[in-house]
Amino acid sequence: MARFTKPKPTPLITEPDKALSRVLFRKNAWILAVAAGVILVLFLLVQHSTHKREAFEEAEQGADSPDATIEKFHLISTALAQKHWELYATSAKLYQNLKRADTEDIYAEYYKNNRMVSNLTADKAQINTETDATLVEGHVELITENGSKLETDKLAWDPDTDQIRTNEKVHVYKGSDDITAVGLVADTQLNNIQFTKDVHTQVRDTSEIEHFNRRKPF
Repeated sequence: MARFTKPKPTPLITEPDKALSRVLFRKNAWILAVAAGVILVLFLLVQHSTHKREAFEEAEQGADSPDATIEKFHLISTALAQKHWELYATSAKLYQNLKRADTEDIYAEYYKNNRMVSNLTADKAQINTETDATLVEGHVELITENGSKLETDKLAWDPDTDQIRTNEKVHVYKGSDDITAVGLVADTQLNNIQFTKDVHTQVRDTSEIEHFNRRKPF
């Protein structure tokens, strides 16, 4: 009687397959490790960038913050015991390190030999608190004691020379002259005026002389 021998089952995973699996596992583990490292580096970079931006923003906000804010600001400048100019503003922001004061709704008076020779109104002014040099902006209007008037949008005043200067359009009423131009250099009494360009003059009614005495804001 013939004997039947049952064949041995073939292994599902051979030795070469096991070796290949180990290689693939090591390769995948290496890829995962590299990916994790890249993600960690990116996370640290984002965190550093965020902290740096926040620090910069805080420093920027600190630089923009005034040292003091004053309502109903009043400033008088004197030289050799004589009043040089006087300024009123509804509010002022003082920046000590910048030596600057930013003021709103201003009224200023300019003096010669302790006598007011002209006054000025504007929407705002930036004042150098060390030199008194002033830049005014917005609806600037200067009126002198003889009724001459200057209108412009921006005007700089140099206290050392008592000169006013602008590169903007100007409108000057002086005596019987009605003058428009671009750019101007003059004194605060509008006695000596130099126009830059585009000068046009016409005769005006001298009955329109402006009122010099204006009421102080407070």
